[in-house]
Amino acid sequence: MSFSNCFIDSFLLGKALQLEDVSNTTTRKEEIRITLNKWQSCLNPRVRQLLLLENYTLPKFLLDSNSLTEKGLLKEIAFIGLRNSNVPYDTLEAEPFTIASNKIKILAYQISQFFENIVTTNEFLKLYNDELEWCGNSDIFKKFFDLYLDEDYLTALLIVISNLERFLGDIIYSLHNNISIIPSLIRDLLIAPSLVSLLGEEMIFFLRCIIGPPSSMNLRNILWHGFISPHEFLKVPAKWYCALILVITMSICNIIRHKGVIGCLLKKRNGVSFSGYYYLTQPIDKADDKNAYISIEENFDELYECIMYGNAIPPQFPHHLILKDLLFKNFFVISQTYSTWLRSFCYLSNNQVLLFFVLVLPLLEHCLRRIYVCVNKEVQEHRMCTVVDGEYFLTLDIILEKKVAWAFCGIEEEKQEKERGNEIYSEFGGGIMDLFLDLFIHVDGPKLRDRIAHGEANHLISSETFNQSNPLCNYVIGLLIVLWNRYKTQISLEKNEDYSFMQPIHIESYEKWISSYHSRFHPISMFWKESVRMITNIWKCWNVYQEMTKTGRFTMGNWIEFSWITRDDHYSLFEYDFLKDIVKFDSISLVVGECCSRLYKRRLGKANKAAIYWNEINYTKDDAKVINFRRGVIKKANASAEKLHSILTTLHSSTSLSSRKRKNTQNLFNLFPSIFQQLYFALLTLEQTRDQKLMLAILIFIERWNGFCIEGKWKDINKAFEEFVKVK
Repeated sequence: MSFSNCFIDSFLLGKALQLEDVSNTTTRKEEIRITLNKWQSCLNPRVRQLLLLENYTLPKFLLDSNSLTEKGLLKEIAFIGLRNSNVPYDTLEAEPFTIASNKIKILAYQISQFFENIVTTNEFLKLYNDELEWCGNSDIFKKFFDLYLDEDYLTALLIVISNLERFLGDIIYSLHNNISIIPSLIRDLLIAPSLVSLLGEEMIFFLRCIIGPPSSMNLRNILWHGFISPHEFLKVPAKWYCALILVITMSICNIIRHKGVIGCLLKKRNGVSFSGYYYLTQPIDKADDKNAYISIEENFDELYECIMYGNAIPPQFPHHLILKDLLFKNFFVISQTYSTWLRSFCYLSNNQVLLFFVLVLPLLEHCLRRIYVCVNKEVQEHRMCTVVDGEYFLTLDIILEKKVAWAFCGIEEEKQEKERGNEIYSEFGGGIMDLFLDLFIHVDGPKLRDRIAHGEANHLISSETFNQSNPLCNYVIGLLIVLWNRYKTQISLEKNEDYSFMQPIHIESYEKWISSYHSRFHPISMFWKESVRMITNIWKCWNVYQEMTKTGRFTMGNWIEFSWITRDDHYSLFEYDFLKDIVKFDSISLVVGECCSRLYKRRLGKANKAAIYWNEINYTKDDAKVINFRRGVIKKANASAEKLHSILTTLHSSTSLSSRKRKNTQNLFNLFPSIFQQLYFALLTLEQTRDQKLMLAILIFIERWNGFCIEGKWKDINKAFEEFVKVK
């Protein structure tokens, strides 16, 4: 069966070739190369008309050549007249955008010509010195100027266009000092009342034509979602659009700076940090030195990952060399993107990890879209491309959903009983999908594509710490290696490339790693982690408590067998007997290790089988609500235990206490076992109930537990607990 889209044909051929021996047939090899290397645009005709230069010639009489000032800023004449007076600035109609796009391309050309006389980064910096000082992004723009002069227009454009989006949000933030009022979607951001009032309707329409709704040129989404190919975009018109977006940004800086509504400097939101998501450390043996508590106390996250996930650390080989070896030998990658992949490898080898991600993420999304369409046979073929107005783009979040929406199959939803499962889950398997969801989808994960594409990470462009040593980089590259190896071909797709795979042992180590990978950032995984943190905080409180009672200054209270204590049979961390055992441990690594072992048994259950991947479990929206509530309560309990630990540490370090404090401390120690038994019971009940009234009662008890601890009203905890038990 032949498809009109050559990417689908080539993918299906590649799958078939994995079972065919073609090593001895020269003619067959050439036929295969031709088929697998075929290319076609993934832009529909209208988008090509808006963005590209097919059959396009500059008119003899260009727009007013004085559209720019000597300072390289737009004059008002540049964007006035782009729309007819009867066209609203917030229109969604396609025709006004189509008409305006022709004028915008001429303007982009003129601006690029203006920059022909600028040959050094310092000249750019000098030209826009005032604007850069006001917006405070000189490092980002310095890198942009370097890339522009180096003729890496694709990387430069991806950066400057994501920075423009971030910059517009920062303007609203500077005006209102409120992050919550900044629209999350760029099409909504561009019609925010604050921006319309500051920039005027003509400038807003101008911006919306370039990076606005799907009916516009929509340059930002077309680029960052990987629809446009470097093959059709470089070096022109990418160069033109680089120049255009730069001048637009600097001109907006100039307009707002002179209006004086923000002040001396633009106020910027904090950028994202990609540290702390993964650690590249070895597993910790349960028999480790008890001093592990001292050395690792301040980094619970690292300790937890070492113990819980230590067997799923990616191999530590020279990743970029393995990627280079596999690049021309797989049909996962589109051949016309080879040069862009190679440039990304250069950034990687130079420790410029953000630039590596900037180029790789759109390419990866395009590759995944191709596979999604190929394996989900009911999905419409044209979803590989930009679609007509009124249809949703097939983007990464949709590609990674568990179900295939009927809208992407051209079927009316009400005519079907149930959406079909997304076959990409079966195609890739559990470990790969868990990692994909961790990297790009789960809210507690790094959400790499979103945060980089929306400009939240641009400040890392000059960061010396965000380099190959960042574990996140290793996980992304490891994922690419696994995928490229899964879709390897028997011949090189480039004639001049030697065909020699890496040592099999290297590839096998990546396959072993991915098969052992289980989600770190699934909501249940995060709930478990918060629960283990709770146990370690309780243990730390007991650790200080026991040290203080050893001196004889205070006497220790007794465990009390309350009638409300229950036994659980699913390896909960909040069983009463487990509390009595855990407080006897002499190092925090043993505490975390025992908790992780308990959770692992819970995941396995009584059956002797491999642990499931988190993407394979049945997890509903109602489940998510319950888990998120439970985790929120656990966080409050953790905050309480941490404050209590701080109080105990202060008391322990004091050489003398007033009689009142000594008496109050002894009252605490008399009740110490019981107040933690009560806390455990509340958390165990929380883990086992979905009743909203009871869950709310537990939350109230935890909040009161926290308040009484801070106030030193230890006896009042008993009363609060009795009120909670009545609700139960």
